[in-house]
Amino acid sequence: MVKTLKALICFVFLTSFSSTYAGGVEEGDLLESLYGTYEVANTERYRGGLTSREEALKQLDTLVIVRKNEFSFWNGVFYENPIYEIKDYPVLNLEGEVPSATQRFGDFYGYGQERENIRTLSVYSQEPNEPPYIFEVVEGNLWMFLDGWFYTLERVSSDDSVLSFSKNAGPCLSTEIKG
Repeated sequence: MVKTLKALICFVFLTSFSSTYAGGVEEGDLLESLYGTYEVANTERYRGGLTSREEALKQLDTLVIVRKNEFSFWNGVFYENPIYEIKDYPVLNLEGEVPSATQRFGDFYGYGQERENIRTLSVYSQEPNEPPYIFEVVEGNLWMFLDGWFYTLERVSSDDSVLSFSKNAGPCLSTEIKG
């Protein structure tokens, strides 16, 4: 009887440990797959906000950097050793149900309604009182809903590669002779 009880306790402990460890590995791998440089490829208004059209459109072609030891946003915000958090949320398809403000993702505003779940990447600073940046992860790219504007950020490089030559070398290429 004691042997059976010991075996049962070991089984329960090892099962819970292995599933916790597997979840941590999966999330770590997913986070690593998101490291890279993203470019704002598109922006459009989805609701009212204080950001003007001109200000929103200025973000086109700007870069957002997501790396293990740094996060850089298009407005100059830089987080050293950021804290990343990935969460999955079910898509709420109940007629007449209005989600809370923290559960209003792109599907609530008509974007990505075909998804079965919504994955978010939250980026926090090590400094207290800094607001997080929250992105939706969609097919390897990032979506951001900010002050009435929907921004699509497309990956231009992964963390271990250099930026695309064609995207950044344009100003360097010149046939003008200086002398």
